[in-house]
Amino acid sequence: MADTLQLKVSGMTCGGCESAVTRTLQRVDGVEEVTASHSAGLVGIRFDATKVTPAVLKEKIESLGYDVAP
Repeated sequence: MADTLQLKVSGMTCGGCESAVTRTLQRVDGVEEVTASHSAGLVGIRFDATKVTPAVLKEKIESLGYDVAP
């Protein structure tokens, strides 16, 4: 069964930002689906918790230069 995570992400300003976050997270083993909205400042992730942790997903987003709310 997949877990879901919704993160408040600041710094995304356009569709390109959404695409960058989506592409990066989709490359992570265990990630099943990603939705990103720069206007809402939200990233939704459906993932397999036996393969990847929320902390790793947050680090991937932060590595792109965006801030993830705690």
